[in-house]
Amino acid sequence: MICRNRFRWFAAILLVCQLTGNLAAQQTISSNATGGGPWSDPATWHGKVVPRPTDDVVIQKHDVVAFDRMDEGKISCKKLQIDPKGVLLFKTGVGKVVCSIAEPIESFGAIKLDGTKSPKDFHELRLVGDTAEKRKIKLAKGAALLLYGGTNLPEGKCNVALSSPKLADQKEDILALVEGDGVIMIDWQRAFINDVKLMIQKIDNTGAKPNERLNLIENRFTGQGRIWLHLCDTPVISKNVLEYKGPTPIGEPAIFVTYSPLAEIKGNIVRGGFVQGISANYAEGQVLIGNTVEKCGIGITGGGTLPSTMIKQTLLRDCEVGIKLDSASGVIEDTVIERAMTGLHMSNSNLQLTHFQVKDLKPKGQVVQNDAGTLTLLNCNILPDQIKVAPAATTKINPVTCLQYLVVAVKDAPADSLVEVVTNPAPAADVADANVRNSPAPLTAEAKAHSMTPLPKTLNPLIVKAWSIDLKGKPMPAPEYTIKVFGPPAKEGAARPVLKMVTFRPQDNAFRSSPSETTPTLEISIKN
Repeated sequence: MICRNRFRWFAAILLVCQLTGNLAAQQTISSNATGGGPWSDPATWHGKVVPRPTDDVVIQKHDVVAFDRMDEGKISCKKLQIDPKGVLLFKTGVGKVVCSIAEPIESFGAIKLDGTKSPKDFHELRLVGDTAEKRKIKLAKGAALLLYGGTNLPEGKCNVALSSPKLADQKEDILALVEGDGVIMIDWQRAFINDVKLMIQKIDNTGAKPNERLNLIENRFTGQGRIWLHLCDTPVISKNVLEYKGPTPIGEPAIFVTYSPLAEIKGNIVRGGFVQGISANYAEGQVLIGNTVEKCGIGITGGGTLPSTMIKQTLLRDCEVGIKLDSASGVIEDTVIERAMTGLHMSNSNLQLTHFQVKDLKPKGQVVQNDAGTLTLLNCNILPDQIKVAPAATTKINPVTCLQYLVVAVKDAPADSLVEVVTNPAPAADVADANVRNSPAPLTAEAKAHSMTPLPKTLNPLIVKAWSIDLKGKPMPAPEYTIKVFGPPAKEGAARPVLKMVTFRPQDNAFRSSPSETTPTLEISIKN
């Protein structure tokens, strides 16, 4: 009986010790509320206890805590909460600093990694939970996540990182999430982002609202890293690289921007198995310039009544569809699509293509699929039989019109001569010629042997209508034009004499690979 009582007493003591140990393992450690300090300094924390891997951490209001440890392969703390006006920053001038968080971060304050102070610094925030739910950063109202990598580092190197690494016993990559909804600051520049999706809503980046910022500049996204923006005004997404090398395609765009007016998406490189490289939808005045997209399902897609959309200086390579637009209007300029099944797929859209090229189309591919809408081509390497037009039931406007630059070289023309281009037969005297732009045109000495009408770089070259496609999908040949060379008037107020008159009909394949080269479309000699 005595032994049995002693055993029960010992078991009770052991249970109390286990419960006490578990409680100790789940403590919440708060900063000192007197200004903070270095993470590794006991004086920074209430109770003089530096956070352990099993502790939840709270950085209190007005405290600035400087993370100063190298917790690579370790856990810095379990959960992390940053109160309003609290700050977590990474200590500079000490080389490599890595903070590893095992469960979600919730921030009402600021997290700042600044690698601009020293090129020898390396700052990394790691999300290392064992599930996607544990790898999150929730940015609440007033929060900021600021990543500033060093400048002038060796090519491809970043000294600031936000990552969701693959741990030793982890079979599959885990995509982490950074999410925020209104009145926050996202400013990521020259940072390395691995397996992290940025999901942000309702940010005004115009400068009109304090404490709101949305700039993503010169970052490198790897793994499944990608960008998702909704209802953000004037976001800047510039010179980022998003590269996915995994075997399984990703069912989301690398860059997704919706209901975000005046978005600037410039100079980005997207590579890998994203369903879409760049998707820009439902907003006015979006500008996509200088982007390269390779090996995605669709290079660029957009839609939802997009007025004034501009796509310029773009290279789309090895995508199944180069560009797909629905209910859009705008301009696509200086764009090259290589090795696609479909170059451009448009529906319910009104587009102008200028210096647009489709090269090395896949077998049985289609250069342009126009399901509905109007398409105007200016100096494109596209022929009528390379465009498929769906029957139009309601419109009375031809679905495709091809325009061409007309550069006329005139030999032996006196100074102050003009070139006039008129459709043949000519329209009535009081009716503008709808097939010709910028006529009459002056002759300038662009080449030594002859004078020429203005080149495309002058912004006022001669432009004429060439072929078109009618409502039934039938190609219509180019009109014939009468070209007259007028000499200078004999005296002020006198009519200009006609020095030469010829007829001209544009060819289907009059594409100028370098629009402003001095190679003329047509040569005329006054003496012959």
